[in-house]
Amino acid sequence: MDCSTKTHKFIDLFCGIGGFHQAFANMNGECVFACDIDEKCRTIYEKNYGIKPHGDITKINIDEIPYFDVLCGGFPCQPFSKAGYQKGFDDNRGNLFFNICDIIKKHKPKYILLENVRNLASHDGGNTWKVIYEAIDTLGYYTYEMPVILNTLHFNIPQNRERVIIMCKRKDLGELKALPSIPKHPKLTLTKHLKDFLLCDEEDTKKYQIDGKLKEVASVWDAFIRLLIDNNIDIPKYPLWTDWWDNVYEKDDIFYNKYRSWIDKNRDFYDKNKNVLEGWLTSSRENKSWTGSVRKFEWQGGDLLCDDSMNSVLWSARGSGIRVKRCDYIPTLVAMAMIPVYGPERRKLTPRELLRLQSFPDTFQYNEKNIYKQVGNSVNVRMIERCARFLIDDEPLFT
Repeated sequence: MDCSTKTHKFIDLFCGIGGFHQAFANMNGECVFACDIDEKCRTIYEKNYGIKPHGDITKINIDEIPYFDVLCGGFPCQPFSKAGYQKGFDDNRGNLFFNICDIIKKHKPKYILLENVRNLASHDGGNTWKVIYEAIDTLGYYTYEMPVILNTLHFNIPQNRERVIIMCKRKDLGELKALPSIPKHPKLTLTKHLKDFLLCDEEDTKKYQIDGKLKEVASVWDAFIRLLIDNNIDIPKYPLWTDWWDNVYEKDDIFYNKYRSWIDKNRDFYDKNKNVLEGWLTSSRENKSWTGSVRKFEWQGGDLLCDDSMNSVLWSARGSGIRVKRCDYIPTLVAMAMIPVYGPERRKLTPRELLRLQSFPDTFQYNEKNIYKQVGNSVNVRMIERCARFLIDDEPLFT
């Protein structure tokens, strides 16, 4: 279908930096209204799309929203009361989902497309989804009975980002078409990998080289990896925390009893390989950068290869420790200061590269100070576009 001849008027709720907008712009859609509570996001949105979003959705006069046929948005996931929608729109004012319902009830758009975190499917023991499903049904829309969980990997984007997508169609327009089979192992069919999204010009990446503490930490763990390889020691598949290797806990210690299995595995690993690791452990603790969560290490790269090092992998310094993966695809981008480090070039991924991994065009303008948080909060443009084309234009979900 040639979507250039078909225009959809849409509103963009909780718009962020414009992931939904970009998806519908790719379909020749027209945005007639947007809102977001974050002023910095509103500034970037206006800079890129020429529309100044409104602010807090709870303060909007919904009667003033222009005509639209598609409502879209990535709404916050909040607790829902068990009574939920059954009590009507006058209850649960703290739940922003019901602000969306107010707008739907007033304007009755043809289609609704919403996005949320993976955990929405199981939130509150499934009650949250039950409330959402019943609300959508009561408003006069079809949606799929079970939460639709998609991954950006399904759309040939090398980012492991699972999301619940809620696709709804007004009942007078006919039933939703059946969902296709959703691949269980999408990473196996990737034809694009992280390297395909990286900037090629060294001048564009020079200022993102790691230094200071990150560089020191990488060096320490690099020495650890080399010790394991040289001594034919298998790297554990569970997180390592060096504090636990030789600490003594009392039998009634609350922390020890809570994490006993994990701690015992760490102790056993160290005791078994103490003759190899003792010197490394001592020297690591003498390093001034060896503070906080960097002492925890989680290798998620499978078996060690003979040439493995911190320069051959993708890693990030998280609040829970150093997490390491292979360089084929990245973990979920999040709205926190956990920027992945691309080992082969010893640098952090750049804002432009992360925007590419969220399927934004290279023409997208941003403020470097805020973009890492903003891009982590954004929807993936390609995922949303494929879902919109599937829902509205009867195109295949996967191509």
